[in-house]
Amino acid sequence: MKTERDHLFLDFRADLHAGILTFYKTHPRKFALAAVLFLSVARALAGEKIPLVYAVPAAVPAALPLVAADRGFFREEGLDVRVAMFSSGREALQALLAGQAQIQSVSETPVVHAIVQGNAVVVVATVARHQEAKLILRSDRGILKPEDLRGKRIATLPGTNSDYFMYKFLAAHGMTPGDLKVANMSPPEMVAAYADGDIDGYFAWEPHIQFGLAAMPQSRVFYPGALYRGWMTVNMNPAYARAHPDTVRRIVRALIKAEAFIKAHKSQSLRIVARRLRMDDDVLRMVWDQNQYRVELDASLVDEMTEIGRWSLKLSKSDKPLPNFRQFIYAEPLRRERPKSVSL
Repeated sequence: MKTERDHLFLDFRADLHAGILTFYKTHPRKFALAAVLFLSVARALAGEKIPLVYAVPAAVPAALPLVAADRGFFREEGLDVRVAMFSSGREALQALLAGQAQIQSVSETPVVHAIVQGNAVVVVATVARHQEAKLILRSDRGILKPEDLRGKRIATLPGTNSDYFMYKFLAAHGMTPGDLKVANMSPPEMVAAYADGDIDGYFAWEPHIQFGLAAMPQSRVFYPGALYRGWMTVNMNPAYARAHPDTVRRIVRALIKAEAFIKAHKSQSLRIVARRLRMDDDVLRMVWDQNQYRVELDASLVDEMTEIGRWSLKLSKSDKPLPNFRQFIYAEPLRRERPKSVSL
């Protein structure tokens, strides 16, 4: 025979179940995040490694997370990290925003677009300064100087750092995208279309520029020079990051170990990254030193994000106020691990 206490417990359980079901139906993304948070805490208390998905773009400046995963540095920090590769950082960022990954790397431009659009994301570190965005052109079609671009069919991937470089490059030479026949493509599509002669050139990053050169060795490549210098960022959901500062510190420590490994073992690091990016070792070696691989948060990152933010708002013809991008940087975990690497 059930007692009054039994009935109270059953009523409580029914109300709890109904409340959880209602929350799931009305806030599915928040429910998914809460479930991840709960499981992470439970596993940490049980001494298990914390499972995380790290969405990484096929890009040379993403070397640190690739090396950290390959060398077991994440596991040393109690993290069970599965690396998910994407052809672009923009696609990798979408995985984070959709709740399909807990960590993500991408150059700063897609992050700025995401923030301007009101998405929840914070930068917890950068792992490279780079000049990876470039323009490759078919010189066999008489395209030898920037002015020859007028009327040519050029590919770009909107929302990426190479797309931002396109606008900067054209402006520096008195042109706008309206002076070209612009095609929107993913990097693998660009390389295929370039080799087939369907486009005259494209704005992209490594290794896709090298893939284009392999297909058309007589191509002309334009480098960003002083026009643009980017950052490979490490990003997380702000609610998850601030609820799990210890997990963020573990991630940071693993990346710092990867930084030290790359400095001490360049050739081995090259082989690791070349294998993940499906590049020839010798080809990767030619572009390797175009990046500075270190874990940091520098004040100039905020300046760059602010400039890109103005461009993003102008591009979308938005009347939204310019965000304060400093508020979207969660520096405390890195500051506690290596204070000298934070100058914000």
